[in-house]
Amino acid sequence: MSANQIKQVALPELPHNVLIFSPENSSSANALLNGRIFTKLATTTRTTPEEILVAVGKISSTENRERFCLPFRKGILIFDGDDAELEQEELTDVHHEHFRQVCLALKDSDINLDFSACIFDADDVLKAGFQLDAMSKGAVLVIDLMDAGDDESDNDEDEDDDEVTEANLNALVGGNTVEAQ
Repeated sequence: MSANQIKQVALPELPHNVLIFSPENSSSANALLNGRIFTKLATTTRTTPEEILVAVGKISSTENRERFCLPFRKGILIFDGDDAELEQEELTDVHHEHFRQVCLALKDSDINLDFSACIFDADDVLKAGFQLDAMSKGAVLVIDLMDAGDDESDNDEDEDDDEVTEANLNALVGGNTVEAQ
């Protein structure tokens, strides 16, 4: 096979709830892996991942931002605590300042949060709904354990369930019985 005939091989796609965090500086990967406080911000369903990336891009320099902020599919994970010298109260203050910076960037981009899906000040990444695994060359495999999947397909299923429920209720109100399907 000549150089002009190189076969294109499609790389497999990661599952929707998996992300590989490959920061410019490997110390950012260590900051995530060694974090002691985590906040998960979930955006509304209308928000696209691209809009989140643009909003997060407004927060300081990339290297600084990557030390505390990880945008993912429909939200942002804010993490702090790789500095062992910080006392818990100081760490909480730093984390809340990072939270403030992220929220201001979201506000400037007219992105709203789904507060019912947010988790604030978790002391463990699992409590924030994520699993982390170190990879080679300063990358981190990030799994969002609470991602329910594709929102559009879920909504379609819910609509079908609502129609069945309405039909069942109408049948019951009319005095008819409903058979299980």
